[in-house]
Amino acid sequence: MRIRMMSDGRVFEGTPKQIVEAMQYIAFGQENRTLGEYIDWLVGQVERLEETPLKVEGETDDEKAASLVDAMLATGLAEKM
Repeated sequence: MRIRMMSDGRVFEGTPKQIVEAMQYIAFGQENRTLGEYIDWLVGQVERLEETPLKVEGETDDEKAASLVDAMLATGLAEKM
């Protein structure tokens, strides 16, 4: 999968989990969070700053990452390439 972030034009490629891991890698101050914690933090930030609700579900990091990517695509925060 390959997606482009609408906010800054960055392109991420890989599985949903790999995409979210790459997003976490470049997110300032998020290196000490687990992937699940980062996803929860990111959802809160998007909802607060972009005023866009994101429904993210899942028990595992893979499920939560896939749900996050789907939610970002559905709300127009990202587009599939």
